[in-house]
Amino acid sequence: MITKNMKRIGNVLLFLPLILMGCSNRMTEYVINGSLSQPISDGTMAYIVRLDEGADFSPIDSCEVVHGKFHMDGNVDSIMMVRLYMGDDNFPIVLESGELAIDIENNQVKISGTPLNDKLYTFLTERDSLKMLYDELPHKESMMYLDGYSSEEILQELGEEELRLQNALDKIDTHFVMDNFDNALGITWFMRLCYEAEEFYGFPTTTPQIDEIYSMAPDEFKKNHYVKEYFQRVNGQ
Repeated sequence: MITKNMKRIGNVLLFLPLILMGCSNRMTEYVINGSLSQPISDGTMAYIVRLDEGADFSPIDSCEVVHGKFHMDGNVDSIMMVRLYMGDDNFPIVLESGELAIDIENNQVKISGTPLNDKLYTFLTERDSLKMLYDELPHKESMMYLDGYSSEEILQELGEEELRLQNALDKIDTHFVMDNFDNALGITWFMRLCYEAEEFYGFPTTTPQIDEIYSMAPDEFKKNHYVKEYFQRVNGQ
């Protein structure tokens, strides 16, 4: 069984387009070794999937789960963000050179072994902890009402906590993008912020956070296809 926390991590990048970390003349050789303690039936398929815009699933690689283990290896011509699917669950991973270990044990997922995946999951774990606290605020509000707190007291206490957590989430997002300007992680998470802004306002736009990141970004980052296309739409081009 996969926990809600694991699903949150798995789905956080689900709607993003495929992002490549440039092209290279050298092939990227990847190895993925997975281990599961959960009772997943032998024969369950694991897929590495790239989901291009407007396209159906196009698996890069696949294998069967046998005795709680699965293994994939191969070559790709670019480092890229992909997703690993097993049944109804999925996890974002970076397909890059090296050996990636995926361990699902005691309802927890651990993905590690290559530089960008280590960065990604350190970040997602820290961010998920903050997001859980933020998502608990409505429940805390209900409990405070039941305990007899006035609306003014609740607004003061929870308003301050909400602002603190929102600032912490904005800060961790901003630093993650800036720390990864030179690779697929930075572009992927920046585009996530852009698409969230578009979804919230109903049209392509920016926010102070997006503007701050963009103003600090190197030219190579700004020239990325997805970044350029989004800002062209923001400017009505």
